Amino acid sequence: MSGAPRGQITRVTSVRTHISAPALRDAAAWAGAAAVYGGAQQLSAWAAGRARRHGTRSQYQRFERPAFAPPGPVFPVVWSALNLTTATSAWRLWRSRGAGPAGGAGPARRALAWWAAAVVVRSGYVPLEFGARRFWLATADSALLCAIMARYASLARQADPAAAALAVPEVAWTAFATVLSAAVARQNRSS
Repeated sequence: MSGAPRGQITRVTSVRTHISAPALRDAAAWAGAAAVYGGAQQLSAWAAGRARRHGTRSQYQRFERPAFAPPGPVFPVVWSALNLTTATSAWRLWRSRGAGPAGGAGPARRALAWWAAAVVVRSGYVPLEFGARRFWLATADSALLCAIMARYASLARQADPAAAALAVPEVAWTAFATVLSAAVARQNRSS
């Protein structure tokens, strides 16, 4: 050992890390939020693919699309990133929910209710667009999700500005997705 005098035995002690119960609960809450959001998305994609007997990527390639439409492989990358940012946002609020008035009845709890609504609404788009080919209903679903996420971000900002900032990418993406969905609906009237 470099710091010990020659011939002297040094004792190496192990450092034991202790993970507290609150830290484990926080990690479990984050993982749960990510699993709920990602699981709902996967379930809706599975349902749509089953209804049409084709995956969403191959169906998207068959749609008439506007020039500004991203290539199909972009969507799973974007939605994976959005799952992480939005789940992290909800997790931050979950951790702070007791900080509001009346034991947590404040903005964090209200924002989390909007987040739960977003999970449900988000799950409707893929079956509508790809399963049922109800393009205009899918566009309405996307617009509703954008509005819900904007409300969520607004309430989240009152409880935790960082949580609100983490929701902004999904608000922006769903606004873009609504415009894209409307263009696809217009161009695929006969489908």
